[in-house]
This record gives sequence, structure tokens and C-alpha cells, in this order.
Amino acid sequence: MERRRVAIYAVFLVLFGLVGYLAHQFANFPGDVAISGWLGGFDSAFFAWLMEAVSWLGDNPQTVVTVLGLVLVLLYFKRRLEAVFVVSVTALAGLINWLLKALVDRPRPGSELLDSGGLSFPSGHVTYAVVLFGFLFYLAPRLFQRPAVARIVQAILIMLILLTAASRVYLGAHRASDVLGSFLLGGLLLVPAVVFFHNRLKIRDTNA
Repeated sequence: MERRRVAIYAVFLVLFGLVGYLAHQFANFPGDVAISGWLGGFDSAFFAWLMEAVSWLGDNPQTVVTVLGLVLVLLYFKRRLEAVFVVSVTALAGLINWLLKALVDRPRPGSELLDSGGLSFPSGHVTYAVVLFGFLFYLAPRLFQRPAVARIVQAILIMLILLTAASRVYLGAHRASDVLGSFLLGGLLLVPAVVFFHNRLKIRDTNA
């Protein structure tokens, strides 16, 4: 079973490498323009506001404030290990995302709604959302005693991830293929973080 999991992880790692290589070689993937056009076709003031608001939450310094706020709450409830992991996984995700942007060197698509300067692959907003909200999704059953509350929180976290991904394409900051790469990268970072956290919990509980 362990070998199978490692093999699956290796497949997704290779897939991410392939997507990153193709993103370096090509400005667009098949479907990028069509998906951007489809999202841009939502002619709703509320939808536009929602996309801008969700994207704003993924900017700096909002991300730093969010992470620090979560850490303070976790420390208040004596969840020290959880707090350490929240800081660690988001910081690592930010560093790796920044390095990969420089390595792939893919320009952003043009945009009328957003300053589109900088590099595009992978999306830092989406990687951050997958890693942070994905880790909180895993933690939810441990943090909330009532299963119904945990499920509601998990549903909100999934919605935030999907809305963040949609917002970056809608605003013209990224292509759908950038978002795809970010989902892969976020998953590749999230899985070992969850496994490591689970193992640390077992060690702590054994020594308690």
C-alpha cells in the first residue's frame, strides 16, 4: 500500500513537471482562451465583486494577516503543533511557488481589470489556497467537536479554493493551465505535510 501511494505521488510529480515544462514552452494550452472567455462572460456585478474580493484575500499583506491570525487562534486553544504546521506549509509553499515562477518564466496574460505584470506559472494565490485551506480541511474534524460543524467548515474551505482559482482566471491574472499547475503543486506540498503532521501526532501521543 505504501509503495502504491509513493508511486501515485511520483506520477503527479512527473505530471507537474510536464505541465511546468509545457508552460515554459507555450503561452497558452488548448482551452485556456476558451475557459477565460467563458468565465469572463458572467455579466454580473455581484460575481465581479466576489471574484475581486476573493482574489484580494490572496494578496499580501492579507495572506500574512490571515496566517498570523490563525496561528494566534490555534495557540490560544493550545494547538501548538497545528500552529507550527500552518506557518511552515504556507511559508514553504510561498517560497517554492516564487522559485518556480522564476524557473518557468511564463508572462501573465493581458487584463483590463488587473495589473498583469509579473510571471504567471504557477499561481501563488491558488497554491496558497490549496495548501492553507486544504490543511485546514484536514484539521477540521480535530478542531471542531461536532461533525456537522466540521463538515460545514470543510465545505466553506473547498468553496474558497475553487473561488480563488476561478477569480485568478476571471481577472485575467492567470490562465486555466496556470491554475492546473497550482492545484498539482498545492497537492504535492499538502500531501507530505499531512503525512508528516499525522506522524508527529502519533509520536506525541505515544510519548504523552
